Amino acid sequence: MKIQILKNETYQTVDNLPKKGTDRATGYDIIATSGPEIVGEKNYEIGGYKRIDYIQYRTNLKLAVQKDRVYSNFGYTDIDHDVLAFPRSSVSKYNLILANCIGLVDADYRGEVLLRFKYIFQPEDYSIISQQIVGNVNETKIYNMGDKICQLKVTRVENIEFVLVDELDATNRGEGGFGSTDTNTPPATQPKSGKTIEDLMKQKEGYFASNAQKYSDMIKERDNKLFGN
Repeated sequence: MKIQILKNETYQTVDNLPKKGTDRATGYDIIATSGPEIVGEKNYEIGGYKRIDYIQYRTNLKLAVQKDRVYSNFGYTDIDHDVLAFPRSSVSKYNLILANCIGLVDADYRGEVLLRFKYIFQPEDYSIISQQIVGNVNETKIYNMGDKICQLKVTRVENIEFVLVDELDATNRGEGGFGSTDTNTPPATQPKSGKTIEDLMKQKEGYFASNAQKYSDMIKERDNKLFGN
């Protein structure tokens, strides 16, 4: 499967194309071709920001995912793919989080891939000026031009058929939602020792109780020696 990249000032030769960090890596690294564009509301009277909607980076990357032709018993079928933009692990070093968690580049999109990040304010970013709280961006904690800011991964597009029905098939869970599968009941397994989970729990409790008594006796013995009680 091939992805076409539109030539421009950033992508002139094959040497400039997105690359994987290592041979067995999954994602292809994308580099910011602009500095951070901070979008929000500035406080022009005293400086800083009242809010930051997002920080945007350009990539100069315009691509077209080519269809794969697959042969089966039914003949040839064209398979579409999309491109997902995942955050890199390096984002943990910055006050940033990808605004849409995972960016989706549809197979028919031909515009530039833009990356938008939410800025996570830290206590040190805030200041009080004229009895007003304002926030400032720590420029050492955001990406800059030339940094690797995301990684691309290709996935197959599955065409789904939605069907209306009068009733859904029954399950043990049913409509149980958040936390409905949480349980404190130990799994009904038999350890290799032949003891049950309950036996091991009692043994553990007895061990701690015995050691707690030994520790208590040691403290009493020490106090008797020191204070003659």
